[in-house]
Amino acid sequence: MVNLIKCVNVRFFRAKFLHRFSACLFHLSRVLSMHFKGFSSLSRLLPFFASRPKQRTMNFLASAIKNYSSNDVKSKVIFHRNSYYKKYNNYEWDLYLGIYFRDKKDLTFLEKKLIDLVYGEILDVGCSTGYYIPYLMEKGTTTGIDISDIIIKFAQGRGYFNCVVGDIFSYKSNHKFNTITLVGNDIALSGTLHGLKKMLKKFKALLEDNGQVLMIMRQVHTLRYRHVVYTPEYDGRFGIPIKCLFLNVNYFTKFCEKQGFTATIIDKEGKVGNSFYLIKLKKC
Repeated sequence: MVNLIKCVNVRFFRAKFLHRFSACLFHLSRVLSMHFKGFSSLSRLLPFFASRPKQRTMNFLASAIKNYSSNDVKSKVIFHRNSYYKKYNNYEWDLYLGIYFRDKKDLTFLEKKLIDLVYGEILDVGCSTGYYIPYLMEKGTTTGIDISDIIIKFAQGRGYFNCVVGDIFSYKSNHKFNTITLVGNDIALSGTLHGLKKMLKKFKALLEDNGQVLMIMRQVHTLRYRHVVYTPEYDGRFGIPIKCLFLNVNYFTKFCEKQGFTATIIDKEGKVGNSFYLIKLKKC
């Protein structure tokens, strides 16, 4: 028991250190690169220290979403992207927060198709504001989980009481599910191949026999995978850097098959360089 407690404490403080160190490294690279051009490459080290998002990280984004819902003019989120590969390093883009408040008619082709394929007991991972939860509920009993307690409280305030706080890596349920959904590119939040393996193992444990996972993921034009770090900025403040795992679709399907799933590409949309795939994993 003592050794277990020590192990938990070591992991906790290690994670806390890496969060702080990655945030410091991000700020240091920004400041130095403003004065010395050669330091712009310092941010390429971020993927080695950042980790997958935790509750505090996602609460930063959740606060911005809440402000957007109340017409706060400052509700603009900028994501700063960093990668070990120069081609993908030091890039930024605005996140349109209106995507978390869409009606069914505004959903993408793949999102609508995903909803058409769900059935039975449904678990939605990364439910956010719960904007598409009613459409899943039309297909079966639905539970939505999100790591952010702020966004879950907001979703429940909108009447989605079947949305609860939960981290898929540690989530426990008293029953199994027929369908698990990841409507956004949430598989990227696994962070690493090890994290992805753990996530798939968790899916298997939560699924009924012959259960399915339906997900939408972005295609990455690389042979296998790429680590990317995103640091959110909102209202002049910066959040903790988030490590994401972007995978080539074909590599991903083969990876899933090694974890005990059959993987099928259902459909795709978008242009080369910005294409998304709807994928179904079937528990063997």
